[in-house]
Amino acid sequence: MTRLLARIGFALLVVLATSAHADDLRHDAVINGVRLTYWESRPIQSNDVPVVYLHGGPGYNVYSFRKTAGAALAKTVPMVYLDERGSGASERPWTGDYSFPTIVQDIEGLRKALGVQRMVVMGHSFGGILAAEYAAAYPDHVAKLILVDAAIDMPGALKAWVETFQQAYPDAYAKALGTAEGKALQATSADEACQLSRARFAFMGAALRLLPNSQAFRDLQQFHQHSALDEQKRLDSQSGYRNTGEIGTALLSPGGSMVCYRVADPQTLSMPTLVIVGAYDRAVGVAPQKALAAKLPRGRFVEFEQSAHFPYQEEPDGFQREVLQFLSASK
Repeated sequence: MTRLLARIGFALLVVLATSAHADDLRHDAVINGVRLTYWESRPIQSNDVPVVYLHGGPGYNVYSFRKTAGAALAKTVPMVYLDERGSGASERPWTGDYSFPTIVQDIEGLRKALGVQRMVVMGHSFGGILAAEYAAAYPDHVAKLILVDAAIDMPGALKAWVETFQQAYPDAYAKALGTAEGKALQATSADEACQLSRARFAFMGAALRLLPNSQAFRDLQQFHQHSALDEQKRLDSQSGYRNTGEIGTALLSPGGSMVCYRVADPQTLSMPTLVIVGAYDRAVGVAPQKALAAKLPRGRFVEFEQSAHFPYQEEPDGFQREVLQFLSASK
């Protein structure tokens, strides 16, 4: 094993040229004060414009994407996969700092460690927030932006959560309305978007406690095809990683920033942007994705008709085709 230590900006880079995936190179780098793990599909050159994949969660990891869609895309374009701080193989920061601006600096540190000027940034679910925030902060370093079932409108997403729960579990929904959280939700004005979003999040916590198996609701939100759900579970088990819940607790606490998050100014995302969503996505909702795409200066919207929250798992061929077509387009 070859170990290389070199200071790149504020990043101390430690390269570990071994990986569970034979075609990927694993790297561990101290970036922004935290040891972050990322993989390259091949050694990245300074003139490359790699696709940098940011996973969902918060607190998930890149393993399942890297093994499936990432491996397919890597046959054509250079791929980089980042386990975000506190997630997957990356370190949990002793400071407990999981703020969006801090993670944006992690991504910028990754760019410097890669030694490239521009990247295509792809974010799935929670990673969509990070991708959008990085693109807004560093537009000159983002050649193109890809948002896959992205959590770009949490108030809209939580509206979809409540509506899905009501449709799937009408009796539990009616009972949940009688809880303290249910009464608080009913008393919250629709004009108070952030407060309403927090009330919906609290209500969903109470509502899910009424179910014998809350995971069934989450599976309903995220998958349309049972075979894809089974494959995702297999990959998650194979990965050996688990979500510690630390980053989710930090961001989704009563005072956390994520529950009220919306892309602040879509007009600032002037780079070509592909917005992908599964027609059955009940985790972030279809309507918020379509609305954002319509506001983007150079947005393209694609809806996968047989997918939910993981179109790269449920319709892999179509996903690969749409992404590669977008990447190869000159504008």
